[in-house]
Amino acid sequence: MIDRRKIAQVLLVLGALLTAFASFQTTYNTVYRGLGQEQSYTTTLWIVTVTPQTGLSSNDPYFVAGWPVMISAVLVMVGVALMLRDRTAFVGRPLATMAAGALAGVVFAYVVQIRHEKERMTKWPAEFGQAYELNYFGGMYLLVAGAIIAVAGAALAQQRSQPQVQEEDDGVDEVVVHQLDSDDDTPPFGIAIPPDEHQETR
Repeated sequence: MIDRRKIAQVLLVLGALLTAFASFQTTYNTVYRGLGQEQSYTTTLWIVTVTPQTGLSSNDPYFVAGWPVMISAVLVMVGVALMLRDRTAFVGRPLATMAAGALAGVVFAYVVQIRHEKERMTKWPAEFGQAYELNYFGGMYLLVAGAIIAVAGAALAQQRSQPQVQEEDDGVDEVVVHQLDSDDDTPPFGIAIPPDEHQETR
């Protein structure tokens, strides 16, 4: 039987590493047109790169998610390390669960922020010739996938492992023999045997 605790630990570690890696990848970019020169903003959880370069090199509301994601991922790893020993498992399990929840919360807030930005840009007046283009990249999908995997591992870690029940199987079917010991002269076939013939058969 597969141990659920080991599966939970693998999922927690995988989710933490995946989100930490995704934080350095490009999550999305936005292209603005109709405001003079076309500008493109390529975003990670740490920095925003503007093309062509202007006076703006970074934008705090965008890359502020970098540190919370990394701190949450590190706490998940610490919680998993404590779960490896029975003496500290009671501390590691809730720590990993809360860290995974915080990680998912940060990722969810980041996604909501991007959705809000997209909705805000849709309200721009079209008569002025303003247009935008928002594209998602692999970092966004890895970020969301890592958060989901970490939450799944945290949920699995809370379930108590069921004791393994070993069924004894000798591989040989037991044969049960029922012996009929009766003095009745009537056999199972329902044909009565005369007393003389019955004695002779004995």
